[in-house]
Amino acid sequence: MDSLVTLNFVGYAAVLAGGLVLGTLFGRSIVSDLGGIVHALEARVVALETTLHLTGSTAAATTDATTAAIKSHAEATEKLATAVETHAAATKTAATGKAA
Repeated sequence: MDSLVTLNFVGYAAVLAGGLVLGTLFGRSIVSDLGGIVHALEARVVALETTLHLTGSTAAATTDATTAAIKSHAEATEKLATAVETHAAATKTAATGKAA
């Protein structure tokens, strides 16, 4: 009976050793594959973050440029309105012959 228990323990030890060897060999392969997958995923996330960051910056720059263009247009319109009023006053003065 003692020899049966001993053989049983030897069998368990052999299975344990084989499991460790196979786990080490395939574990390295699996870790390597998973590392590649994580690296690819990380690169995609970085690219997405960069795209979103640049889009936000471009939108802000476009908004600033649009605001500046609207302000410039408003100033030009005010100058034109002043010139039209001045011209109208000058035309009225020339027509009546009197200074305003």
